[in-house]
Amino acid sequence: MPVNSIARQPATILDFEPVFFLPNDASQNISQKRIPRLSSEFRNYRLTLIATTILLLSAIASNSYWQPLAAPWREWVGFAPSDLPALQWQRLLTSLALTGGGWKFLTSLAMLIVCLGFCEHIYGTPAACRLFFLCHLTILTIISISVILLAEIHPSSSVDALMNGRDVGPSAGYYGCLGAILIQASRSIKQASFTILIVILLVRLSVSLGHLPSNPATVSADFAHLVALLFGATLAWLGHLKPRSTSTQPTDHIPNNG
Repeated sequence: MPVNSIARQPATILDFEPVFFLPNDASQNISQKRIPRLSSEFRNYRLTLIATTILLLSAIASNSYWQPLAAPWREWVGFAPSDLPALQWQRLLTSLALTGGGWKFLTSLAMLIVCLGFCEHIYGTPAACRLFFLCHLTILTIISISVILLAEIHPSSSVDALMNGRDVGPSAGYYGCLGAILIQASRSIKQASFTILIVILLVRLSVSLGHLPSNPATVSADFAHLVALLFGATLAWLGHLKPRSTSTQPTDHIPNNG
């Protein structure tokens, strides 16, 4: 048979088989590369994702994502200094799941994502977890003991309000993370940031103290924010938190075809 006649023969389906399967194989390879990468990113911020999910679900369950938290919810899960001598210590943890609701929920959600996320990125998940819970538990315990002692030394209606005012939210934890984050900034940014934040927190505390009998939870929260910021920064400055080195951070292995 002549060569020209062979060239003119119509192509069969078998002739296109390699071309037909190539796009699917390429797509499968791309998907296989992306899945481990996304999984690695989720692992890097799993604490932030878990904490954010809990805060969102709690806000939806309590309808506090768009309105102030209802009083029964605050009484159910909130924490007050009087809970320490009453041995209601579980409230130290249950109070983490809810916020004041409305704009306070949105503010807390944003601060939790940013502060805990950056802390987890800089120090790693185990260190960020320890810092978050250590700040929350330590600060609330210190404030409670201080209020209890103050109630014994100088009882008054304002101190009594502080003793029984129930607060909620993870703010002490994420303010501690914020302090640890700022310690790793450059000297000029660090000094400016701490100066601005401390002034703002002191002003907020002085304003809330003027409304102490009617809103004791706000006083406790404002004081906790200030102490937690300094506490987290001190732990990082003393070296109790070590930034993870670039060699220990997960990297994407890209094959070198060159």
